[in-house]
Amino acid sequence: MLEKNATVMNPEDVECSGERDKSDASPETQPPPPPHEVEAKAEEMESKALAVAFLLSPVDRYGFLVTDKRYNGGHATSNTYKHAVWLENRRTQKWVKMIGKQLEDWEVCQLRNAATLKKRIRKGIPEALRGRVWSHLAGSSQMLLNNPGAYHELLQTTQVPCEETIARDIGRTFPKHSLFRDRSSLGQCALMNVLKAYSLHDPEVGYCQGMGFLSAMFLCYMPEQQAFWLLVACLNHKRYGLADLYRPRMPKVPEVTFVFEGLFKQLMPQLSAHLENEGLHPTMYLTQWFLTLFTYNFPFEFVTRVWDAFLHEGWKVIYRVALALMKISQKTLLSSKFEIIMEYFRDLPNKVDTDEVLTVAFRMPIKRAQIAHLLEEYHSSSAAS
Repeated sequence: MLEKNATVMNPEDVECSGERDKSDASPETQPPPPPHEVEAKAEEMESKALAVAFLLSPVDRYGFLVTDKRYNGGHATSNTYKHAVWLENRRTQKWVKMIGKQLEDWEVCQLRNAATLKKRIRKGIPEALRGRVWSHLAGSSQMLLNNPGAYHELLQTTQVPCEETIARDIGRTFPKHSLFRDRSSLGQCALMNVLKAYSLHDPEVGYCQGMGFLSAMFLCYMPEQQAFWLLVACLNHKRYGLADLYRPRMPKVPEVTFVFEGLFKQLMPQLSAHLENEGLHPTMYLTQWFLTLFTYNFPFEFVTRVWDAFLHEGWKVIYRVALALMKISQKTLLSSKFEIIMEYFRDLPNKVDTDEVLTVAFRMPIKRAQIAHLLEEYHSSSAAS
């Protein structure tokens, strides 16, 4: 029986003898914690730090912490920001007039305004319309109409072979975005659903980490069901063929690297030779760019502008952008050695100017015939080996 004024101890405050013994033990005698416990603890600490950061810091127009390197906006009261808002609204009005408020004139627009549409897409699709336009460009809006209920049926499946792997990677996907900041967030739940559903929809491809960044970007612009069908379209449509980036052995990676390398040698022979002499193969910087199509660590404005054009024109845009990044870096790279070059590529995403890169990209003298010839050469050599 408790005596008067006795203190009732909180069980959480009670230190068991085993814990006390461990804490008193010298560092030399303490066994190191298992790697998975260390990783889990680090993720927990990072999650708490980000939660505090979100309370103390504003986010940019895309939802990223302002302190994040992706941020390149301005203060809401600045003249630059006001002009950007005015320009965005003006462009949105032009788009609505061109395609109709509900995109009901989309097919007509593509036929009658092909040149204007291409020009405006290259300038950037307005934020308010981006999700719907992406769905129409990729054909995923029609896929959704043709398969009512299919997505929700996939989510009813209880046995998902890739579930553990997906769950482990979710927290590493845009952790500084307000939509995906913690495991209980709506964004992470939606992302989990989209990736699980795709792994069941296409068991041969299943799940690969790069798919998470694409899906997360889609979820910034549309509900999860639409994001799922856009992922399906991007992975399976012939124009994009991203499934071959993620299926076992990643057959598209050497293919697109071969095409890039061929174009690089034609357009920038001196820089190509210099990097080769320094021991840098294109895979050393290209693989990350191509596996996530720049979504991993480039500024979000840059990424969405690239994707606007990619969904309309296909892989030619990706080659253009990669070559433009090399073009604007040419002077620095030609005067640098291996270590400096590698450091430069690591920091490059934080230095890009979206308008500069895309202006250079769309001026690159690349023809579809060149790409087709390089693809034919690649497949011929692959068949012979």
